[in-house]
Amino acid sequence: MNFSEHEPVFTISIVARRVSLHPQTIRTYERAGLIDPHRTDSNIRLYSGRDIERLLQIKEWIEDLGLNLAGVEIMTRLSDRVAELEDRVNELTMELVRRRAAASRRSLPRPERD
Repeated sequence: MNFSEHEPVFTISIVARRVSLHPQTIRTYERAGLIDPHRTDSNIRLYSGRDIERLLQIKEWIEDLGLNLAGVEIMTRLSDRVAELEDRVNELTMELVRRRAAASRRSLPRPERD
């Protein structure tokens, strides 16, 4: 069975084992607004692969860089903004390629007809 990285399918106990964090620590990160797991109708938290990546990134910032939660919040916002800007650059690059290709097709000499 294949799941997309954005599909919420993992419970907190599975995620906690995967990222080597206590479930209460993950809940603390949620309360701080650093992650936002999906909630089922019965209020069970479900995490996606993307959420797991974010938790691993948070863990790295805290353990390797010594950041506190305020620093992690800033890094999270900056990281999200960089990703948005990279997406926008990719969109604009593709648009530029399309426009150049269209301009190139318009400027090609047309075959002569008898």
